[in-house]
Amino acid sequence: MNGPRPTTRVFLSDLSSLQADSKIRFLGCVTHYTITTGHLILEHNYPRSKTAPSSVSVDINALLEDLTAEELCVGTWLNVVGYVRESEPVPPLSPQSSFPSTPGDANRPNQRPSAIPPRPVYVEAIMVFPAGAISIGEYERILCNSQHVERMIQFTH
Repeated sequence: MNGPRPTTRVFLSDLSSLQADSKIRFLGCVTHYTITTGHLILEHNYPRSKTAPSSVSVDINALLEDLTAEELCVGTWLNVVGYVRESEPVPPLSPQSSFPSTPGDANRPNQRPSAIPPRPVYVEAIMVFPAGAISIGEYERILCNSQHVERMIQFTH
């Protein structure tokens, strides 16, 4: 097969169960940006039965020239295309290396991501773009249905 590998659309909560080097696309909400490492922390509270939202560190160093400050702001929903990579656990965030999302945030203590995946992974991003005005519930329903159809197709082959 010629050309790049296709991406697999996944929920952020599925990332730690995927093989390293899997090419994926997922949606997540920015909760933190660490300037010194060039990593975003993204969350998505799906599935809702979990006690804390799933989160993942996303290495955006290769994309820094193309990203805007608005895309790095806390609360922004982003689509990420990239590769799952093995990682060490993320150290606690230091106030000196953090990017405040608003001027008022500079005076508030930083919060650590709320969930650490069972198998520490991070995503090496090759493309990041804003999700825009998205209905998260609708997105979750459609992706869940799509994954169900893909499993049914694989089961019959």
